[in-house]
Amino acid sequence: MRSLFSGLSQDTARAYALVLASMGIPSRTRFNGTCWTVTVAAHHRRGAVRAVSLYLKENPPQPGIPRAAVFYGPKSYSAVYVGAILVLIHTMIAPGYEYQVFVKAFGADAAQILSGERFRCVTALLLHADWVHLLGNLAALALFGTVTAMLYGWGMGWLLILVCGASGNLLTALWYQQGHLAVGASTAVFGGVGLCAVFNFVLHARGGGCSWRSWLPLAGGLALLGFLGTSPRSDLAAHLFGFLCGLFAGGAYLCFRQSRAWPLQLAASAIAVGTIAACWLRGMAYNG
Repeated sequence: MRSLFSGLSQDTARAYALVLASMGIPSRTRFNGTCWTVTVAAHHRRGAVRAVSLYLKENPPQPGIPRAAVFYGPKSYSAVYVGAILVLIHTMIAPGYEYQVFVKAFGADAAQILSGERFRCVTALLLHADWVHLLGNLAALALFGTVTAMLYGWGMGWLLILVCGASGNLLTALWYQQGHLAVGASTAVFGGVGLCAVFNFVLHARGGGCSWRSWLPLAGGLALLGFLGTSPRSDLAAHLFGFLCGLFAGGAYLCFRQSRAWPLQLAASAIAVGTIAACWLRGMAYNG
């Protein structure tokens, strides 16, 4: 069997399979992580192309309907657990003297990160200045984290968000060099925005070629960055780097064959939790 039609929505793939079956041509439909493909045996290729061509001639696509549609995985409630962890941490070290100690020891201090304390890139994501700061990030994570988990998987999605947030903090430290201290999950949030944007870009590019429509998801992501990430209290550099890391990480991941298999998602979530725990333990050991 070889792939003949790709970049399809689920409905289109099923329609093509029915057309081929009506012509006595065996076929298979397969989801590759972003879109559907229809495969047929090599010796049926010419007949399959003719059958689908006749079908499309009699049933032309309606204008304005994209040739590929986003396929979302099962609804994920993982953002609830992530939010609960952030609330628990903030409650345990509510703003006060102890909070200031935690920020100094675990915040994203540019000079300290560059001096070797890389654990701060992760631990800073779990600290927030106050309840308003935390609630704002919880709302954003509930939206973009949930969508990312549905697109990439409930384990892989959050691992990519964590990687983007930590990488964004590291790049921000390289940008400022010193005199910069930040906390909060917003860098990871914009990593999620980048992950969603590049997923939709790749989907449209594969489904219909790199037309101007393919660039709309990226333009939308940049618009969100400008709208949500440039308030007076926001760290624009960190948000920008998080978004760019999301584009890069998502694009790199989508270059490989994607899978929402349960073992892969479980392994990814274990890596994410293990990384967070290891960074906190490293920070505690470093700070005595």
